[in-house]
Amino acid sequence: MLKTLLYINEDLASSIALRYTAYLNKFIPLSLHVTHVEEPEDDEQVGTGWVRRTWEDGVTSSGKQLIDRMLRTEKIDCLLAGRPKVFVGYRDTEIIYELRSGNYDLFIEGYLNSPDQDRFYDLIRSPLYTNMPCPVLVTKNLSISTRCALLCADSVDAEQLVRGSMRILGESRFTFDLVYFKFKDSEQLQTLDREEGGTNLQNTLSLMEEEGHAPEQVSVLLGAPEQVCDHLKGYALVSSTMPTRKSMRMSVLANSLASVLLVR
Repeated sequence: MLKTLLYINEDLASSIALRYTAYLNKFIPLSLHVTHVEEPEDDEQVGTGWVRRTWEDGVTSSGKQLIDRMLRTEKIDCLLAGRPKVFVGYRDTEIIYELRSGNYDLFIEGYLNSPDQDRFYDLIRSPLYTNMPCPVLVTKNLSISTRCALLCADSVDAEQLVRGSMRILGESRFTFDLVYFKFKDSEQLQTLDREEGGTNLQNTLSLMEEEGHAPEQVSVLLGAPEQVCDHLKGYALVSSTMPTRKSMRMSVLANSLASVLLVR
């Protein structure tokens, strides 16, 4: 079972993340832990000693009530592996500490799509994601599908993509497709022959076969990121290595309706 930490807040993104995680559990058995961080206001004066402990107890209690409300509302069909964990402090710091000390396999949180792709880039380049000790699943949509896609391109490290993806998905009941993206600003998305993917595509295919998960479909797509996003929307998730800001692959992931698994 994958030891998984799910971050929730009292918002729509977390609602989707809860339901998506319960769906994911049908394909990948999860040892699920839930967490929430209560962040102090910048101008909040809490003192020291018993005054601070009393304040922290109150804030922690509020956080536990939040989690309880979310779990009651969503009624997810996925048992928790332990009591929900509420921390008081700064979100990135507290989550990184818990992930490292708890030796988790996967971190999950919700994200609502936005036309501002810089917002997505700021998320994945945040201190939390930059220092993440495990893969992260950014849930965007409750896509009911039995298929996953590995997103490759000329600049992608094939071994990093395949090995990282299969550490999370290798024991799942999902089927896999390989999507090789080549950028061209055109009016229509084109599907090319496999040979157009070159050596990197062949390396990725060979590694997937070594892992015992040869893709059912291989697509070499030539077009704009928005066109590739439309192609990917039917997948349960899209797995990718971390993109750079100027990467066209970053635009694909930022605008994709499918949830995104980021591996290292």
